[in-house]
Amino acid sequence: MTGSEPARTIWFHRAFKAVTGGEVKHSHYFAHAGHLAGFSTRIAFTGGPLNEALAAERRRLWPVGNVEGAAGWTPAQEDMLFLAGTDWRYLSARGLGGTDHPRLNLVQHVRHADPDTELWSYLPRRAIRICVSPEVADAITRTGRPQGPVIAIPNATELPPWDWERAGGCGAWKDRQRPVAVVGYKDPELAASLSERLRRDGVEHEVLARVRARGSFLSQLAETRVAVCLPDPTEGFYLPALEAMASGCVVVTVDAVGNRGFCRDGENCIVAERDPESLARAVGHAFWLRQDARGRFLASAADTVAAHALHVERSRFHAVLRDVDGLWAEAGRSAVATGADRPRLSFMIVGAQKAGTSALAQFLDAHPEIGMSSLKEVHLFDAPEYSGEWTSADVDQRYRPHFAHTRFTGLPGDPVLGEATPVYLFLRDVPAELRRYHPELKLIVLLRDPVERAISHYYMEKGRGGEQRPLWQALLLEPFRLLRSRDPRHPESAQRMHSYRARGLYSRQLRNLYGVFPPEQVLVVRAEDLLRDHDAVLARVFAFLEVSTEVRVPPAVVFEGEPGRRRHRLLSWSLRLSYLAEFVRLRALQRQGRVHDANPKADT
Repeated sequence: MTGSEPARTIWFHRAFKAVTGGEVKHSHYFAHAGHLAGFSTRIAFTGGPLNEALAAERRRLWPVGNVEGAAGWTPAQEDMLFLAGTDWRYLSARGLGGTDHPRLNLVQHVRHADPDTELWSYLPRRAIRICVSPEVADAITRTGRPQGPVIAIPNATELPPWDWERAGGCGAWKDRQRPVAVVGYKDPELAASLSERLRRDGVEHEVLARVRARGSFLSQLAETRVAVCLPDPTEGFYLPALEAMASGCVVVTVDAVGNRGFCRDGENCIVAERDPESLARAVGHAFWLRQDARGRFLASAADTVAAHALHVERSRFHAVLRDVDGLWAEAGRSAVATGADRPRLSFMIVGAQKAGTSALAQFLDAHPEIGMSSLKEVHLFDAPEYSGEWTSADVDQRYRPHFAHTRFTGLPGDPVLGEATPVYLFLRDVPAELRRYHPELKLIVLLRDPVERAISHYYMEKGRGGEQRPLWQALLLEPFRLLRSRDPRHPESAQRMHSYRARGLYSRQLRNLYGVFPPEQVLVVRAEDLLRDHDAVLARVFAFLEVSTEVRVPPAVVFEGEPGRRRHRLLSWSLRLSYLAEFVRLRALQRQGRVHDANPKADT
């Protein structure tokens, strides 16, 4: 669009009755649209009169002046329509159901995939659908009903991450006036049962059983130490958990579609079973976390909030708007992926766990030619439901919701796609499946000092509640735990949880990898090199992936605050002795030229 062309208006509608996460997200998209040159916004409000408090909330969410407000939709030919929820009723009431105005449909709930709901009936209507999470996109795509493109733009918050270090760290957290808040208005029955259980335990707490004014809700979170967030099991994105992280709370929650994309058990939150006993135990665990573990939780939560910043959501929506006519032209066909629009991964970060894979994935995602999955660890090839009968097209189809956003980054060209699931290196049968999926796939392996990696792994499991024994005993029992574990793919198998020393036996894992992939398709990155020589090592990684090496990605803090060897000097020394033979085997691999190293000094 040139500067001489008139602005295209995007028409919005709301029948506002209460402040909910869905209404907040609608207001975000209204603001996003108004921040792109060449586009303007109009909004029509319907429904009964509002009391003074709700009227004030509506003005805050949608600060509409005389220009933006409208008595009803009257779109010009070049305009477009934004629909959310049951706005399709309003579309029909205005007599616009048969027009060719491009329709942008915000989908915030997996209920759209439920045949017993009204929302299901809207899926076959032509639209460009924007889903608030890959899980929602996957749910509606699997129905085969959507008419038009289905795009996942992960939900974001306008709240900045809580700077826990500047705020006084864990000391400031302890000074908060409210010990526990149960955000229970999505599941009041479970909230009441949990409240009774906490009361019997003598735990001071408050239950938020009704939706509150947003300012009041956020103020309460800012004074709370532990926030128990109870989502609806089927909502598309659960904003209160992300807001609690942004407010500096230690978050306890339950597994649900709405938080699966950003809640990582034992890292930025504690995920309990959906019952009062399990939740009460998790509250106790969260409340009495050691100071170093709490610091890691708060730092990880701050990173999560930063990754869901509103400007990221805005830029992705703007890219959709810039391509809206092309997308609307595509909307005459089904959303089921064709060979042209299925993602094909170019690379994977396959390990090792606790070696900096999250940091590297973040660095790569910052490169304009690289697109990382919206969920860092997709765990597709190690999932219990994975089948060796899946074709490459089947795998691509399952990856599709996790990469829907990469087409709408606003950047030129097709991005190089990748994901990071660090357990793939450790599971012996996975490399062969990766090769079968894509013979030219490139693999990146991060290696960290195995002693530090083992200790970090131990404290991660301890923080999650998956390890109760002291470190020395856990290491002593590890071989017996691994021997008794029959299904390494099980989420709670010893191979996943208690393989502290075994995962540091890198030569065995690399030999398994090289038995399937040629060495030139595998790049080994030492975590210590990435920390010490960030720019040069990243340049080698970029060259390996065949993207521009001129891009500079700033470094970030990695491994800060982890309990280290100094805390376990004697045990660390003993553990290092046990790795002596492993160090020899690893050097032998290097001498054979089988380890392609990202260290810039490795070639000299």
